[in-house]
Amino acid sequence: MNDDSVKAIALCRVSTVKQSIEGTSLEAQEQRVYDAAATFNAKIVQFWSLNGVSSRKGKNYQRKDLVEMLAVAKADRKIRYIIVDEPDRFMRDFQMYYYWKVRFQEEAKAKLVYAKKPHLANEDNMMSLMEEMLDVFRAEASNQERITKTTSNMQARVKLGYFPGRTKAGYKKTGIAGLFEPSEPYWSQIKDAFKSIIRDEKTIKEVVQDLNDSGYKTITGKAMDSFNFKRLMADPYYAGVIAMSDWEVNPNGLHTPMITVQEHEKLRDIAKGIKYKPRKKFRSEFCLSNHMECTDCLEEGTAKPARLVGYDHNNGKPGRQRKFYRRYRCRGCGASLLQQELHSTFANELLNLKLVVAKKEEFMRALRQVWELDTERSVSKATALTARIDELKVERSSILRNALLSGLSKPDIDAVMKDVDNEIRGLSERVQGLKEVEADFVGFVEFSLGFVENLRTNFWSLEAEELDWCKRLIFPEGFSISRDKKVYTPKISEFYRLITTQKDPEGSSESNLVGDIGFEPITSTTSMWRSSQMS
Repeated sequence: MNDDSVKAIALCRVSTVKQSIEGTSLEAQEQRVYDAAATFNAKIVQFWSLNGVSSRKGKNYQRKDLVEMLAVAKADRKIRYIIVDEPDRFMRDFQMYYYWKVRFQEEAKAKLVYAKKPHLANEDNMMSLMEEMLDVFRAEASNQERITKTTSNMQARVKLGYFPGRTKAGYKKTGIAGLFEPSEPYWSQIKDAFKSIIRDEKTIKEVVQDLNDSGYKTITGKAMDSFNFKRLMADPYYAGVIAMSDWEVNPNGLHTPMITVQEHEKLRDIAKGIKYKPRKKFRSEFCLSNHMECTDCLEEGTAKPARLVGYDHNNGKPGRQRKFYRRYRCRGCGASLLQQELHSTFANELLNLKLVVAKKEEFMRALRQVWELDTERSVSKATALTARIDELKVERSSILRNALLSGLSKPDIDAVMKDVDNEIRGLSERVQGLKEVEADFVGFVEFSLGFVENLRTNFWSLEAEELDWCKRLIFPEGFSISRDKKVYTPKISEFYRLITTQKDPEGSSESNLVGDIGFEPITSTTSMWRSSQMS
C-alpha cells in the first residue's frame, strides 16, 4: 500500500509514430512507471504523456514539460520522485540529463529515477553511478547515430532531386515524400507575382497587395507580407534548384519550377535591394534612333549629343481632328523631320551601294597569301602522308605474300592485314581533311562577304544588334543627315562603291562609281575595311 505522504510525478514520451507502436509506446512506458512508483511506495499525483515531442540535443533548456514539472515539484514538497521510463525517454543529452537532475534535486528536493532500473534510486555506490552514466551516455550516442543516419539519408534524397523539408508556398505534398506539386490557385498567383516583378511592371508591395486581394493565404493561413515574399524571391527552389544547409546543391529538382535560374537570380538581387534599370525596348519603326546623327551639330561641335531619336507626335487638335506623326528629333539642336522622309532618304543611300566584284577578287587573292601561310604546314604534311600511304600499299602486298609463304593461318593473316588497312584508312582520312582547306577558305570568304551584303539588303528588318553590326561593317564612322536633308557617310566599306546615274562628260548614261579608292596588299584579315571619302 502506498504511503500518501510520499508523492511522485511522472513523464512518458515518444517522438515518432514508429516508437508509439513499438516497445517504447506510451502505454508500455506508463505501465512500467506505475510499477516503479509501487516499488517506491509513492503515489503518482500528476502525469505528463507526450507524443511527438523531441528531446534531441540543444532543445532542452526551456523544454515546456520539464519547466512545468519543476514548478509542480517545487510547489509540493511531498513530491519525492520524478519518474521516467529510461534516460533516452527523458533526455538524449548527457549534459542536460544531469542539468535537470541537479535542478530537481536542489530546487525541489526530488530525486530523478527511471522505471526500467528502479534499484538505482536507492543504491549510492560507484557501480550504480557508473551504470546510470552508461545508460545516459548510450542515450546521447543513439541520438548522434540517428542524426548522422538521418542527415545521410536526407543528403541522398537531395541528390535524387527531392526536398526533405517543409512544404514550400504554392506547392502541396504528393504521395512521394520530398516531392511537391503545384497547389492551385496559389502556385499560379505566386508565379504571376514573380513575373510582374521581373518585368518591372509592379513593386514588391503591389504584388503582395494583389496576392492578398485575390485571397492568397500562407501555409499557416495568414496573409502574405513583404518580408516573407522577399524570402520566396530569394529561394532557389522556385527555379527548380534543391538547396539545403551546406550540402551539395542539386540544380535539377524533380518538382515543377515556376521560373528560370536567370529569373531567380534577378529576383534574388531585387529582394536584396539591387535596382535594375529597365532597358528601352527597340522599336523597329525608329530603327535609326541613336544611330543617325545630325551633320550640322557635328560640324558645329556642340557639347550636346548629336544623335537623332524617334518619337510619336500629334498636331494637338481634339477628337477626330487629331493626327499622329512619327518623327526624328536631334537631341542637340532639336531639329526634326518625318520618320518616313528620313527612312526614304537613307534607303536610297543603301540602294546606291554596290558590292565591287573586282575588289572582292583582289581581297581573296591577298587573303589567300595569309591563309596559305597558316596552311602551308598542312599542305606539306598532306604530301608526306600521301607518300606514306603509297608505301603502305606496297608493303601490304609484300606482307601478304610473306604471310602466305610462311604458312600462317587465315585468322593470323587477317589480323595482320587488318592492322595495315586500319593505318591506311586513318592516314587517308587525315589527307582528305587537309585537302578540304581550299574549300574551307572559299567558303569562309563567301560567307563573310555574303553576311555583310545580307545585312545591307535586309537593313529595315534587322534587330537592334544586327543593325549595329551593319553600321560598323559598312559605315565604320557612322552616318548623319543635315538640316537640308542630305545624308553623309564619311567612310564606307572597302568593298562597296556609291553609284550614280549622272551622265559623264562624254554624254553616256552609264552608272559611275563615286569615290574610287586604291587597293593596297592586305597582310591580315583585320585590315578588311578602308576609308572612302564621298564626293
